[in-house]
Amino acid sequence: MHTFTIQPIGPFQLTTSARFLCGFTPGAGTSCVNDDALTLGFLADETYEPTVVRLRQRDGIEGESTKKNVSEQVARMLSLDHDATPLQTIAKKDKVVRGLLRRTPGFRPVCFPSPYEAAVWGVLAQRVRMSVASSIKRELAIETGSVVEGFGRTFFPSPRPKKLLGVKSFRGVSSEKMERLHGVARAALDGHFDVRRLRQMTKEQALEHLQQLHGIGKWTAGHILLRGTGISDELPGMEPRVLAGVAKAYGVERPDLETISEGWRPLRMWVSVLIVMNHWTSPPRKS
Repeated sequence: MHTFTIQPIGPFQLTTSARFLCGFTPGAGTSCVNDDALTLGFLADETYEPTVVRLRQRDGIEGESTKKNVSEQVARMLSLDHDATPLQTIAKKDKVVRGLLRRTPGFRPVCFPSPYEAAVWGVLAQRVRMSVASSIKRELAIETGSVVEGFGRTFFPSPRPKKLLGVKSFRGVSSEKMERLHGVARAALDGHFDVRRLRQMTKEQALEHLQQLHGIGKWTAGHILLRGTGISDELPGMEPRVLAGVAKAYGVERPDLETISEGWRPLRMWVSVLIVMNHWTSPPRKS
């Protein structure tokens, strides 16, 4: 077993992240809470090996992992690779943010384990209910031998890319969607989803880079970038869930997101996620 410690800069409560994960449909089967520990099952960066990490909050975030060298990835998944203190400054100026932080103390966004896992979910969830996509992802994990056990629990992360390429057809997945999943798997193996590279690009460059993949449209590319790399100060554009949440939170029918979000810098993505967590009504899905 491998151990590590992450020291958060600014407020953080592991229990808040755990509560979010318990109701996060895309993450079903990839986390559990037991006593004071949050346990996560995911595919490790670069190797895509199924991995389990158990986390506890003590003098820092203390982790135990079945694989070594995963602390950087875990930090990114829980947004612990950023300074959270600006969120308190934003809250002092914005009563909506202030109220939401009272309800979710120590909030930081929980991200997908990697751009690859975000991409798999983005393709599976195109034009189907999230519960259906979640069930298919679980079955694909079993089919591809991506199920992983650790700390007395079993987890179902995304299918490993090499194994996914060997799946020619699958119940509930159209031939077109399977072709898109294969494109995502090949892109992962070719380094197309490298986190450092994506973070170094401008948002426009990264979206263009991701949309080169077959079946990855504007919405899915934005999902991969913003929820798979842990970027903190970008806006999700015309994301319906954010617009619906902002309209409800701020009491305006047609919110001007660009103007409202100026007060959220330098954590515009964080505040967007915070609002969606607390003020969300389900809009139609886009591809």
